[in-house]
Amino acid sequence: MKLCILHASLFLSVAGLGGCLVSDASVARGDAGTSDAASTVAGDDPSQNPGSADSPGIKYRDLGSHPGCTTDGLAYPAAVIPGYKCAAKAYPVANEDATKPIVLLIHGNSSSPADYEKFPADKVDAKPMLAERFSGAGYRVYAVDFRKDKSDDPAGNNDTENAAQNFDHAWAVPITQHFIDSVLNANPGRKIALVGFSVGPTIIRDALRRLHREKKKPYERITQLVYAAGGHHGVSTFRKLCGPNPTMRGKIACELGDRTAFQDTDISRPNNGPNGAWETPCADGKTAYGQTGVCGDHKVRYLTVVMRDVKEGTYQDEFVSEGASALKGADNKTVELTDNDDTGYFFNGIFKNHYGALRSNAALDLITQAIAVP
Repeated sequence: MKLCILHASLFLSVAGLGGCLVSDASVARGDAGTSDAASTVAGDDPSQNPGSADSPGIKYRDLGSHPGCTTDGLAYPAAVIPGYKCAAKAYPVANEDATKPIVLLIHGNSSSPADYEKFPADKVDAKPMLAERFSGAGYRVYAVDFRKDKSDDPAGNNDTENAAQNFDHAWAVPITQHFIDSVLNANPGRKIALVGFSVGPTIIRDALRRLHREKKKPYERITQLVYAAGGHHGVSTFRKLCGPNPTMRGKIACELGDRTAFQDTDISRPNNGPNGAWETPCADGKTAYGQTGVCGDHKVRYLTVVMRDVKEGTYQDEFVSEGASALKGADNKTVELTDNDDTGYFFNGIFKNHYGALRSNAALDLITQAIAVP
């Protein structure tokens, strides 16, 4: 497997994305067994695990003053989730099946819950996406909204400013953490499943890590984590944007790392662990972030989905590769080069291959089937 890029909706203009180099870090990550097999941390108190602590390099936004944690100006009715203060969208479900997990959808950069919706939205016979598929099958479905429109970055251009309205982990992780925690608290006894797209997977992983350290025990109530076209091991724009662009557009590239010579970053280090050993917490029902006895004997299933690489060093997906997306201990799946998003979503389909891992028929089938497993 190879190591390549990140997120379709992360960047509104892309040039010169031909072949890419292969990093030594891009070895196959679909190893048999669990990624957390070797416990290296004493005790069973997640808050005392030094390896999974927040990096001082990430200054997470405080929700009390977070410009994106608001329901002002939404184009849809805000979801009503007891205790939740930020924006989310709820999808109508005629006959909810309470034996099924509540599905939480985490969108990509420069985007919104629309990543998961049919397009055009007002077209009656438009192809149903995950929001419509799950709600139509009796699942309760919520999609978080990171409110890219509330970005406080200068927006004059994309080289040194943030016209693309990107957000970084410091912006999105606190909202996601609050979102997950609020849904769990409001629905005692219910399980949840999460789907993330592009930068969404690393946001989910970091939010769950923080909840775990707070002893909220999120993994004990998760059935399935689905990561579509995730940038877990480097991004293509690292060398162009990390440093020259001081806004969130540059910061997210720095946080995700260099795809051509990937080394763990402030975000990936506590989530990936040494040599990727922590990439799928509680997959074995026992071990998370190097500690045993912290999963409540509940096994979490992991699925990654990405478009197949064309060949070594070149990628049809506009942003990620198989090596960037795959995680040790996960069920790492690919869709074919013809499995793109044929709906014209997101700037007339400019990133149709990247969105193929979420919106193609093949990806939709993989994801819905995975969530349906009891």
